[in-house]
Amino acid sequence: MAGMFPTMVADPNDRNRRHTDAAGETWPTPLKVAYWLVVAAAVLMLVTAVDLFATVFLGFLGTYLPPDLDTDVTKSLLLNTRIVAVGNIVLALGLAACAAFFERGSKRARRFASVLVMLAVFINLAGFFVHAVGFAAFVIVILLAFAGFFMFRPAANAFVDHRSGDLWEGLR
Repeated sequence: MAGMFPTMVADPNDRNRRHTDAAGETWPTPLKVAYWLVVAAAVLMLVTAVDLFATVFLGFLGTYLPPDLDTDVTKSLLLNTRIVAVGNIVLALGLAACAAFFERGSKRARRFASVLVMLAVFINLAGFFVHAVGFAAFVIVILLAFAGFFMFRPAANAFVDHRSGDLWEGLR
């Protein structure tokens, strides 16, 4: 059993140590899970963006707002809704493009995807808190958070290091 206190000797049963299994030629399960979570989040982001555009540009937003609402508040809400919609479209397309390179073990695609995940989480949470989007934003955030978690699991890291020719591979 791994000890609670750090020592100079690593316990072989320690679950938190670096992944030491050899990376295979097929992409590992955590990276596949991250891929499908990113694809699902991108689809949901695009559907949400289309719904937001339909709400704003087709005039459906007026049916949801009280009639005595100030025009400045209405303009602010419309602007926030457009920002979230455009942001979701751009980020969903970027995430889908990055996810296409997960199978190849691209280190650069994973880095870009992690940055896009952070931006998408920020935009969707900010949009929710300013009442520009609904609870679908939380589903997007949860999907992307788990995708970010699975993108950097030890098996995925070993696979990407093996495929990208990491200089530090094999040094433990």
